[in-house]
Amino acid sequence: MGGFTWDSITLGRMVYGTDILILLAYYTGALILVLLLSAQLEHPEGWTPERLQALASAQAKSKPTPKAAPAQKPAKPAEPVVENSVTEEPIAEPEEDSQVKTEESRFRRAANFIAQKTPARAKEAANRAALEAKEATAKAAAIASAKAKEAAAKAAAKASAQAKDAAVKAKGAATKFAKNVGYESTAIPENAIVVRHRFLDREWSETWKQRFTWAVQFFFGGLFSALVVCYFKSSGSLASFLLVILLAILLVGNEFLQKKYESFGVSLAFFCLLGTMFMNFAIPHLVHRIGFIWFLISTLLSFGMCALIWKLSHRKKSILVAPAIISIFLIVAYIMNWVPPVPLVLKQKLACQNFDKESYSCDIDDPSLLQTIGLKIPSVHRVDSSEVYFLTSVYAPAKLKAELEYLWYYQDPKTGKYSLTDRISSGRMTINGGRESGFRTFTRKKNVPPGKYRVEIAYKNGAVIGSGTFEVFNEPPEDGFVRDTLR
Repeated sequence: MGGFTWDSITLGRMVYGTDILILLAYYTGALILVLLLSAQLEHPEGWTPERLQALASAQAKSKPTPKAAPAQKPAKPAEPVVENSVTEEPIAEPEEDSQVKTEESRFRRAANFIAQKTPARAKEAANRAALEAKEATAKAAAIASAKAKEAAAKAAAKASAQAKDAAVKAKGAATKFAKNVGYESTAIPENAIVVRHRFLDREWSETWKQRFTWAVQFFFGGLFSALVVCYFKSSGSLASFLLVILLAILLVGNEFLQKKYESFGVSLAFFCLLGTMFMNFAIPHLVHRIGFIWFLISTLLSFGMCALIWKLSHRKKSILVAPAIISIFLIVAYIMNWVPPVPLVLKQKLACQNFDKESYSCDIDDPSLLQTIGLKIPSVHRVDSSEVYFLTSVYAPAKLKAELEYLWYYQDPKTGKYSLTDRISSGRMTINGGRESGFRTFTRKKNVPPGKYRVEIAYKNGAVIGSGTFEVFNEPPEDGFVRDTLR
């Protein structure tokens, strides 16, 4: 919108060669960016050798090397040691006497009893010691096993953390690699096909897509703003003004279509429209001619550029449907005189009488305040049945020649509708471009009955450049006449 304001000022009077060069730069920039946005992988699963090598390098740098702490082996339980008790047999003493024998027999029985009881008690004590040793060994083994499990868990957690950290680093490296090379993903599918892609056989990353669409929006906006100004200045009929309104709507809509330009079909359709309108404006400055043949050439050149981009992108043919429809519509619109005859611009217009051809001056009714500000149509009060003149000056680029014609319409007082009464053209109405104020021509009409008239000036057999409406009276004006001159 800022560009539209600037173009309204700089293109307000006339178009210079530098203006055409700036528009050409906009068009060239848009061409390059639309070409880049047309890129698409023919084999989405395909990988180039360069991508495989870059990915392998990125993975090698970020490969995790975790070292797990060795798990402690549980202590081997000690085997219980049981000492065998030894029982000594009593040694019999020689008999001496019966008393001695009796005492000896008593002691022997006691000794035998003790001897018999001692192994059982020893065995019981050994078993008890073995059981206690086994329980102690089991407790020691359980404690050692718990410590070993805890150490193993800590080592596994540490190894897992190192693996996750390495995975994050690898993903970061892969993402950085993807941004650098412009691919969305570096994950190799199982059914990957290694192919050698061409420049446009690729998929841009989201970052680059956003950059491209912002640039497309800028170049499209520059073209829209300039074309709206130029076509508005050349529009002289309601039909041609509707086309200008369409361009103005697209100019405003361009401010909100940045994401839409990611679609190659949308970008190509807008590029076709802008290309045709731009070439229709620029070619007359080069060949110094206007007409249907040159508009047709402009349309074919623009569509040809779209076809070339399609050919390079290897997209489906259906992508050209929108550009083809736009081209056909514009050709029909030109035939129907809906396209303003750029770069012709109506600079001045004047309805008067008593015209002097040398100075291009004539008498006009002294305008009222409402007529001055445009809220009331001008009037022509005829005196002595004088002729009514309609003077115009039309701007055209230097060296451009174009034949004009005037169309006189009279409004029926009963129906209020205008009907064509005269179509006037001659060799003196062939303009030569280059004059900043425009090439001056005039038309006149005798025996003009009172009423409202509209005079249109148009490219011969083409679109209307501009028009003027006025009312004729067969009586002198109340406020008299003033002399005016067409610059």
